[in-house]
Amino acid sequence: MVFMKHAILGDLSPLTKLVFLVLVIISGFIIFFIIGILLAIPLFHINLLTNLSILSDYKDPRIVPLLKYFQIIQSFGFFIIPSLLAGLFFEGNPVSYLKMNRKTPAFLLLITLIIMLVSLPLINLMVSVNEMMKLPEILKGIENWMKDAEDQATQLTDAFLGSETVSGLLLNLFMIAILPAFGEEMLFRGVLQRLFSEWFRNVHVAIFFTAFIFGAIHLQFYGILPRMFLGLMFGYLYYWSGSLWLPIVAHFLNNGSAVIVSFLANRGVIQGQYEDFGYTENVYLIITSFILTGFLLFWVYRHGRRKEIETT
Repeated sequence: MVFMKHAILGDLSPLTKLVFLVLVIISGFIIFFIIGILLAIPLFHINLLTNLSILSDYKDPRIVPLLKYFQIIQSFGFFIIPSLLAGLFFEGNPVSYLKMNRKTPAFLLLITLIIMLVSLPLINLMVSVNEMMKLPEILKGIENWMKDAEDQATQLTDAFLGSETVSGLLLNLFMIAILPAFGEEMLFRGVLQRLFSEWFRNVHVAIFFTAFIFGAIHLQFYGILPRMFLGLMFGYLYYWSGSLWLPIVAHFLNNGSAVIVSFLANRGVIQGQYEDFGYTENVYLIITSFILTGFLLFWVYRHGRRKEIETT
């Protein structure tokens, strides 16, 4: 890891840093996309320079590995590299800036695991509520576009999770769970939430605003409510613990459980699909999920406050 003695852009205003970050993200996306296209020719023997439209054919067995390859490439170009560069230029030390050098007690990681498990009925309730969303007739065009985007995203997700082999499972865990857990948390919580907090001078507004962007950027509008809720949980886990490792672990558990459940369903080991994992219509279980999730998050908050008092 490269470090600087002096942060080159450390004295910039939060808004200027945000503009710089956006430019780095756009540049990273373009550069890695071009590199990905050029490398795809010898690796997959497909010339994307002449026909990019084949990437939308999710039913073609040749295309799914190619799409996974681009998903991995763009995780670095869009999330990981820009986040590291932001930490390097804003503080001179990406690991310190992103708060990835903070020691995280094992019991906090265990509590995070329990939070992600007990919150499943609550999150699935939000999914059900979100799916009932209907816009006014005047916005019918936007609603149709949102539904098309949702269908496209669902088809892509199903194509990614359709593997029945152990090697496919490991690749999916790396692509869908590990890389997003690190990359998205580095960018959203490690950089954006921090910059918004400096700009708005209110950490709670920053957490909410970051969670909204986190939910919207996936372009799955009929799942934006549960994603915003997850973004809020990740944001407060980061804020209260002072460490990026809690939201990274929480994010990994959320995505990794979907990968593993899909793999087991594909192999016929369990019934149902990843969308059904943790779903219940039992009102008492949903209320219990809400209470336990709130209690455990409050426990993390109290631990963070106690640690803050002890260090002052």
